[in-house]
Amino acid sequence: MANWLTENREEFLSALEQAQAGDCIQAKALTNVVGTARELLQAMGTMQKRGLDFVSLREEIDTRGEMGSALFRFGRVLQELDQEQRREQQKRGIQRAREEGKYRGRKPIAVDEALFDSVVALWKDGAITAREAMARLGLKPNTFYRRIKEQEEQKMKDYKQIEKEIRTGIREAAKQSRQDMHELKKQVRAEAEEVKQAADERLELHDVEKEIRRGRRKAEAEHQDNIRQMKKDVEAETKELKKLRQEQE
Repeated sequence: MANWLTENREEFLSALEQAQAGDCIQAKALTNVVGTARELLQAMGTMQKRGLDFVSLREEIDTRGEMGSALFRFGRVLQELDQEQRREQQKRGIQRAREEGKYRGRKPIAVDEALFDSVVALWKDGAITAREAMARLGLKPNTFYRRIKEQEEQKMKDYKQIEKEIRTGIREAAKQSRQDMHELKKQVRAEAEEVKQAADERLELHDVEKEIRRGRRKAEAEHQDNIRQMKKDVEAETKELKKLRQEQE
């Protein structure tokens, strides 16, 4: 497994293409490697399919932990929501144009979103001029710059929303982790208490056995003293009897 540290969009795309399953692609910040929320979601989908992990240091995103699969699932959901949101925006735009009398029923020439993003990326990288970009897209200057402004505004909204949701997910995971740790500590304390109680019981039993052995030794010593005393008494009585016999003779 290898770590791919990327500082710009080109390095990120290159790493995304060359990395192998189990590798981790790292970025200092999301804004350094992706231009739109859509690009981020597409990249996350690609990384999940290829078995890659992703880390963004500034946003504290890390798919290698317990939240990894959750972040990838969340990315798919956001991508679906993004597509649905664009469809709804298109519907509202048509409805607003109809209300203002600007929509005559002619189907407008739609700009391919993927083509628009790629052409704008070339323009921003300095590979083509703004005029060349407008020519490729078939847009007038006002429309071209208005769409770019709308795209940037939407990008910031999407980025903030993604950041908010990811942070919420991380907080929830951290909260669950703290709860699990609290339960684990309770179990450890309970087991420790049981072990201590068993140890106390063994110690108490040891003290009882020790006291019994001490009492047994004391009783045996007293018994030996009694025997010795009895022997002395018998010897003394024997001497007295012997003395009396001698006197009688």
